[in-house]
Amino acid sequence: MKTRPIMCLKAKNPTRAERFLFPRLLGALCLAVLIFLALSPLGAASLPEYAWVVRVYDGDTVLLDTGDKVRYLGIDAPEVDHEGGAGDCYALQAWRRNKELVEGRKVQLRYAEVRRDEHGRLLAYVHTPDGRCVNTVLLREGCALVFRTPKGFERFREFLDAQRNAMKERAGLWGECRAQAAPFYLGNQRSYVFHRPSCPFGTQTARRNLVRFNSRWDALWDGYRPCRRCHP
Repeated sequence: MKTRPIMCLKAKNPTRAERFLFPRLLGALCLAVLIFLALSPLGAASLPEYAWVVRVYDGDTVLLDTGDKVRYLGIDAPEVDHEGGAGDCYALQAWRRNKELVEGRKVQLRYAEVRRDEHGRLLAYVHTPDGRCVNTVLLREGCALVFRTPKGFERFREFLDAQRNAMKERAGLWGECRAQAAPFYLGNQRSYVFHRPSCPFGTQTARRNLVRFNSRWDALWDGYRPCRRCHP
């Protein structure tokens, strides 16, 4: 019987476009899986309800003994520079206050519809053993700002009231931190971030989402948070 020679196919080298797109498609797929798990009942079942806080990173982020990082839902504390820099105004005070409240303690975690952020951290309301919501305490004492999002969260009004009380009492960062005033400010009704009038992130905001504030106080009073680039 006459046999035919076996033909070997030469492997096709990926094109430049394929090499460029593949890592991005893989990253997008991983992010989609992460979001699915966060929102699905399976993801909810694996979330810790009680855990010990083993490390406090700053005024709004901690590490649990389960290995999970938790970002406090609905608030944004000043950024700590762990490389030895100055960091944001009142960042160290907020960090220390958070450590006093939760470090080395067993806390209860409660979740909203969105359970993880884009970095994979849990988003939670964190409660101390005596029942206090740490998120609210930090807002009330002027250690953090409301972090408002288009999705929203059920305790937004409670958090905004806590922030407004801190503003009126000049508590924490409201009494310690000053910013150079601008003639007006541009807010984005989609992101709830406000900017100085010269900030490119503000001037590029779509007209339908643009709102103008006469003062920094007005923007903060409405629950907008300052842009991290132009520092209004």
